[in-house]
Amino acid sequence: ADILRGVFEAATRDAGTPTMGGAAPTVMIHVNQADLAADRGVGWIDGVESPISLTSVKQALCAGGFQEIVFGPNNEVLTLSTEKRFFTRAQRRAIAARDGGCTIPGCTIPAAWCEVHHVIPWHLGGKTNIDNGVLLCWYHHHSIDTSGWQIRMVKGKPEVRAPLCYDPTQTWRTTGNHRARPPGSQQARPPGA
Repeated sequence: ADILRGVFEAATRDAGTPTMGGAAPTVMIHVNQADLAADRGVGWIDGVESPISLTSVKQALCAGGFQEIVFGPNNEVLTLSTEKRFFTRAQRRAIAARDGGCTIPGCTIPAAWCEVHHVIPWHLGGKTNIDNGVLLCWYHHHSIDTSGWQIRMVKGKPEVRAPLCYDPTQTWRTTGNHRARPPGSQQARPPGA
């Protein structure tokens, strides 16, 4: 199922994928902005009776983006935001050249199979810029908020901190998957390696 989902996600990002009526197929997820900001509540998908967890809502926001719709007191649509949250092909190439593959130390998934993750989430104001994007494999991308791994950017390069169970020192480490490391620099290794 995960492989099939990855194929569909890659196809939806490809400029050559056909659209329906000029727009790519879209899943509508409704969530209260206050609930999202407070990290509580649930979301609703059009046509589905049961709610989905806020974790699922946040994963969908990260993977698929969102458009904010502001309703007035009589449920009239007041504004509809534009959706510009995906990294461009050129940005993906630059990030792939820098990261070389999944940013998590010890993961060997190559760049071509990775997704670009917003270090500062897009729905929290993070920009779709090279210095806010890192490569993560599907597994690490969809578990980054619950696994204990942390990522930050320092001078345009990602640093990672392993969960306490892997690294009791909680040391931030530069990632070392890219081929353009300066001579003599240390590559990040999984804690205990």
